[in-house]
Amino acid sequence: MSIKTIAYRLLGSRYTALAYGWRSATTRAWAAFHPYHYDGKRYEGSFLNEKAAYSYDDSNLQKVERVIYVFWTGDNEITPNRLKGIKSLEKVSGIRVRLVTPKNLPQYIKAEDPLPEAYQYLSLNHRSDFLRGYFMYHYGGGYADIKTYYKSWVPAFDKLDGSEAYAIGYPEIGWRGVSNRKINNENLKNDLAINWSLLIGNGAFICRPHTRFTAEWYSTSRRRLVEHTDALCKHPARDFFGTNDDYPLAWESLQGEIFHPFCLKYHDRLLKDKALMPSFKNYR
Repeated sequence: MSIKTIAYRLLGSRYTALAYGWRSATTRAWAAFHPYHYDGKRYEGSFLNEKAAYSYDDSNLQKVERVIYVFWTGDNEITPNRLKGIKSLEKVSGIRVRLVTPKNLPQYIKAEDPLPEAYQYLSLNHRSDFLRGYFMYHYGGGYADIKTYYKSWVPAFDKLDGSEAYAIGYPEIGWRGVSNRKINNENLKNDLAINWSLLIGNGAFICRPHTRFTAEWYSTSRRRLVEHTDALCKHPARDFFGTNDDYPLAWESLQGEIFHPFCLKYHDRLLKDKALMPSFKNYR
């Protein structure tokens, strides 16, 4: 019997909390004494070194439109908890909130950049993941998971507009929140786990459009979706979350495990604001 097993039997859930806290503290301390500097050579063969398929202009950073996009990607009725989340954002954010649904999505799709064929076969959460990159590249502004919010987003928009940063979001909550479980490049996987404090969370952020950050993020997301067209056509999602065994995409494939690596790459062009953090309780 391992030490971990004995500790868990003695302490129960307290062991999990203590282990989580210990690892967060030790990785933060290591990162503090070993400042991270991006080196593409460490990630040979990974998407971080691929050229963006979409153009960008970092010499002329655009102001951010004062809008927050939220996505409901299915024809199913919005649940009471989700409605509560949308209303909380409308009430406290101080920013115009736009709910994007299948009915009004076509008005946002650029004629020169239609949705890939494979989009229709995605689970509803993966559709939302893909649309984040699409909207943040083409339009910029805010994105918010449909959860409950408690604070104004106005200062965060002001902070981003007054800077040379690409994006602003809430600080990642810890190493366990990092989307690196399915990443094959071991250097990247480990660097993300150790330098989690440099990242912003997946669930709420504000981005400038047409930056190197959004161009590379969206290019990678689209490329990955297109590469899975045949597999998705044969094995589409059969429920909201794509839980069928033959569904070809893992949970974080189209957002977290793309977004977080690019956050690490461009960490020095990201800002953080805890006010953007949603509640992670009872949101479905």
